Amino acid sequence: MARALPVLLAVMSLLFAVAARAKVGETYCVGGYAGTPPNVVAACAQPEVVKLHRRWHEHLYVTDGKECLLCYDEEDQTCETVFLARNPAYRPMYDYDCARLFGESLRSGYLLDHVIDGKSLALPPPPPPVQLEAKVERITPGPYTAGDRLSAVGAVRDGQGVARRIPGGTFRVTDASGKSTDHRGTVQPDGTVTADFTLPPTDSARVEFIPDKPPLAPGETLRTAVSEAQSLKVEVCGFRARLVQPSALAPETLVAGQATALRARLFDAAGQQPVAAPAGLSLAFTVQVEDEPAQTLAADKELSASWTPPASPRPRQVRISAGGRAGERVVCPAGEVSATVSDLGLGFDTSGLPRTCYVGLPCRGTVVLQRPSEPGVRHRVDELLLDPKVEARMEDTGEVRYQGPPRAGDRYEFLTTYDTPKSASWSLVFQTPRGPVAMPTHEIRVRPQLQLELPAELDFGTVAAGTAVTQACQKLDFGRSQGAEEHRWELRAEGLEGCQARPVLSFRNALDTAEVRGLVPPLGIDALDPKDRRLDICLEVPRCAGEVSPDSAVLRVVPLTPEFKAQEKLLRLRWKVESRGFLGCHGAWVWPSLALLGVGVLLAGFTQPARFPSGASIRVAGSERGMRQAAAILLLDCPGSSPGFFRDARLALHGDGEVNGRTRNAAILLRATRGSGVVLTGNGPLEMQDRRTLQWEPVMDLAQGHVPSSSALYRAGSTYFKVEL
Repeated sequence: MARALPVLLAVMSLLFAVAARAKVGETYCVGGYAGTPPNVVAACAQPEVVKLHRRWHEHLYVTDGKECLLCYDEEDQTCETVFLARNPAYRPMYDYDCARLFGESLRSGYLLDHVIDGKSLALPPPPPPVQLEAKVERITPGPYTAGDRLSAVGAVRDGQGVARRIPGGTFRVTDASGKSTDHRGTVQPDGTVTADFTLPPTDSARVEFIPDKPPLAPGETLRTAVSEAQSLKVEVCGFRARLVQPSALAPETLVAGQATALRARLFDAAGQQPVAAPAGLSLAFTVQVEDEPAQTLAADKELSASWTPPASPRPRQVRISAGGRAGERVVCPAGEVSATVSDLGLGFDTSGLPRTCYVGLPCRGTVVLQRPSEPGVRHRVDELLLDPKVEARMEDTGEVRYQGPPRAGDRYEFLTTYDTPKSASWSLVFQTPRGPVAMPTHEIRVRPQLQLELPAELDFGTVAAGTAVTQACQKLDFGRSQGAEEHRWELRAEGLEGCQARPVLSFRNALDTAEVRGLVPPLGIDALDPKDRRLDICLEVPRCAGEVSPDSAVLRVVPLTPEFKAQEKLLRLRWKVESRGFLGCHGAWVWPSLALLGVGVLLAGFTQPARFPSGASIRVAGSERGMRQAAAILLLDCPGSSPGFFRDARLALHGDGEVNGRTRNAAILLRATRGSGVVLTGNGPLEMQDRRTLQWEPVMDLAQGHVPSSSALYRAGSTYFKVEL
């Protein structure tokens, strides 16, 4: 028994040691978040949590059926292999399903479990107030001229420079006249937003960054909605300077601490024809290493300079351009050249790595190791990689995929298949006698496969001709589909030959105003609303005619993600348009036209008839002698002298000498004519005295209308009169 005790103690010590080793690396954090996935502020991503970890990334969403939480780990699998294994009440969940089922968590200060190397940590105290600020972080170096294509980088950061995740952002470019143009940016993996834009024709411009409102953690505020403006002077380029070393034709890798030659060449203003350097040329190189301020190096007469890259334990990107002046003429850069700088002269071309992969499908990518092009430096790097002590290690989210000597050809291929939506991280590290060289960790979003489920048809039913487009709509519902919100789409209406009706997409644009777009030619859809995965497909119908949809009318829905193009769907389109009668169709203009016509007729009836001249008068007497004492009577003063409806003004001269509007049985009628005239009509008899002979002569044109002379004396029976105009 005494001999067995030491053995038992040794076994127990070994078990405790194994258990202790098992705890190492068991590091993860599960907590709440605020916002709508994938743009959230997570409790596990708060600065006081992140500073406790080496490599920290959002791994996957988990749920217990009551709420969604977000699990972070150190770019390994411990969210799955440890947390989910120990907590069977939780399971992984697709982040957009979290948003739809549980809405916004709004618990960015809640930590369910925070474990480092197997030890649970107490909850951190509430964070102090933090002000976030939007900034234009970088603009392509100048000098600038109108029409130049520039690139801008914007971000939202706290006082320590830590970036916050934002859904997106817009760059506003304002010219000297005050006219502004907005350019929508693209979110980058590091949390910044980039956009390209063309300088407008102006002599100055301002560039501002307007971030989409980020989800804010407790105590955080956004100082201003718009960044401070960056001012650009826009001039007329006389020349262009193109960097020829390093070259833009092939990726370059530079060695930290090793002097590097920079050389430029001068071209004409269009950047096409080489030119000799003019007198008074002053050229400078702008060099900016990732995470460091830009620096300027003056070029010599040969348009060259020497630059020594700073220490870079990890490969970093460096951007180089050249510009300056030649007297009064401006030398603009002919673009930027990108290179990689590292302590050992090794770089990594990650352009062959994917950013998104899909559950159940092969996820493949290739990293190409880059070596320096300068022969002397290249020889030392080649010798280093031939050293048997150098080892390459490829890791996929903490799991080693390859470990061994560097591969011939400098190509390293990742190939794996994932079984759940999450974030994966790929890394390539070279362990050398001079220290490790690591590729920047490459994050991959593993998303569920698209499973497209749509209705077999869209039936608009019976629609009256002339119905407004927004009143004849059907929902194209992607709600039964999986992952539809993460893809771009193309909608195309086909088989509409001979149809007057046309299907269109109705939506509200960024200014929240209604807009419709036709589906012929095809229409591209950039994204679906993850909270309402439906589109309004409406029918533009003819104004009058009726029709029935042909059997060939279909809507083709095509996913633009190459992996899922084969899932395109054809939806039958059905409708019946009821025609309207003449008045039903054209009543909108017929009835108003008739009303206007009636008003016109009424106006014409009262305004078109002729009126008596204002000064026209008549003298009436019972004898020729009595005419000398007869007073003139204005025609307008006589009763009934006004015109009627479509009837010229008229007066009757009666046998008793009375003048009024009662024309019945009158011998002589006085009728107004256009042009301020008067004519005499009637049955007669009417005589007119000849002024020379004083003889009475019959008026022969009375029936047709006799135009009276102002000095003539007329006699109708025993009544004498004169008409004076």
